[in-house]
Amino acid sequence: MSPDAPVDVDTLLDELYALPLEQFVVARTAASKRIKASGDAVGAERVGRLPKPTVAAWVVNQVAREHPEEVAALVAIGDELRDATEDRDRSRITALDRLRRERAEALVGTVRKAGEVAGRAVSASAVDRLAETLTAAVMDPDAGAVVQAGRLSQALQHVGFGIVDEGGEPADVVTLHVVGDDGALGPARKGRRGSGSGKAGGGTKAGGDGSGAEPEPPEAEEPDPLAEAERAVEETAAEVDRLEAARDEADARAREASDAVGQVEDDLGRIEDELARLADERDEARARLEAARAAQDEAQSGLEAADDALEAAEERAAEARKARRAARRR
Repeated sequence: MSPDAPVDVDTLLDELYALPLEQFVVARTAASKRIKASGDAVGAERVGRLPKPTVAAWVVNQVAREHPEEVAALVAIGDELRDATEDRDRSRITALDRLRRERAEALVGTVRKAGEVAGRAVSASAVDRLAETLTAAVMDPDAGAVVQAGRLSQALQHVGFGIVDEGGEPADVVTLHVVGDDGALGPARKGRRGSGSGKAGGGTKAGGDGSGAEPEPPEAEEPDPLAEAERAVEETAAEVDRLEAARDEADARAREASDAVGQVEDDLGRIEDELARLADERDEARARLEAARAAQDEAQSGLEAADDALEAAEERAAEARKARRAARRR
């Protein structure tokens, strides 16, 4: 069966990371199948193994899409900071760092004020992760590139020794992109070269003809190059089969773990959404409580005023009755 038409993998990835978080796993599987059907089995496998973004990473990805100019301006400050640091220009470093904080706080403040991103409520912890990731994007050029691409799987944080992910592990900030004329997917990575060694044979000894000279030993049998090559092929093929089996087993465990992580992240997302909803209900209930208490205070004041008026009226009635009795005696 001939492969389908080539797939624009880069566009497909942009669409994948722009989707609502709960649609990621299903869309990733569909994208992998489309790429495989186009004849790119390696690219399909890589896309199929892309980890589902955490809630915080998804928020960063959407912010990068909704505010591309602001994010690009922040990343550009990072380039200027590195130049100023190389020039040891302290005043420029101070000014740029102040500008970085102002722009990052403005963008984070916009998200915090909106309370949502792409229709999804954003928790305070996700906003904090957004701020940390934007700082990392300024401090590290690779982090800046992957943040601008909007394809993070975990939020980032800049620490003393570099960039780490949400688990505190060194972050892989290699940006996925399309490479090669065939559109195959792949991160830029360095390959390794193997080295081989050859074997050299020894020399021959002088022989004799029985006339006092040392007799010449029988000539060694020449090795069969074809047999040696076939044996080497069999040995390496067996090694490849063993490593492929081990790799498949590890891949299965990784997929199972990734699915488990995705499920927990979905659960966490639903819980965070529920917490946001309950927080709104709590704020509304507090407002109603304050209004009810104010009405209660007003009613109590009215009751006290009515009591005072009633007491005064009763005193006036008593005085009137007393005056009437006095008038009758006359």
